Amino acid sequence: MSLKQRSLTLLHTTRFVTFATLSPENVPWATTVEPKILFNPLRFLWYSAHQSQHSQNIRHHAQVSGTLFNYHLPEFGSAGFDGAQFIGTARELSVDESAEAYREFHQHSLFDEAQNTLPSIALEQLQKGGHSRFYELIIEQWWLFDMEHWLANQESRRIPVPLSYLNDE
Repeated sequence: MSLKQRSLTLLHTTRFVTFATLSPENVPWATTVEPKILFNPLRFLWYSAHQSQHSQNIRHHAQVSGTLFNYHLPEFGSAGFDGAQFIGTARELSVDESAEAYREFHQHSLFDEAQNTLPSIALEQLQKGGHSRFYELIIEQWWLFDMEHWLANQESRRIPVPLSYLNDE
């Protein structure tokens, strides 16, 4: 399977992503979110409480790194798993941008069955005066787990993937 196919399979089948942020005091923080994955450019869209640690960190340090991992991939042979790492720039969306983000976030979800059983947050809670905000992370670099090297040597390495592979979705 090509790097592009592996990456797109991960992006289309992985529900949760872990982000690593840095506080103003340079204390690292990791959090797991359920983003909407968008293309052209490759980016993650999610909402979180604006007072949560990662939200506060993003306001001070826009650079974010992260991982996604999926171990339910029968098409990946005997291993059945794969993962990716990335870095990018995150930001809180403005009030004006949040209405469009709200429509985009709830439109054509890969995981509609599960999301439809959960109550939906009101747009007003994602804007000024609300408890949460929309955030966007634009991916700047993307790597895949080097599965072949791992299987042969049990040593973790990563393979860079050109973003052009992922932005012509």
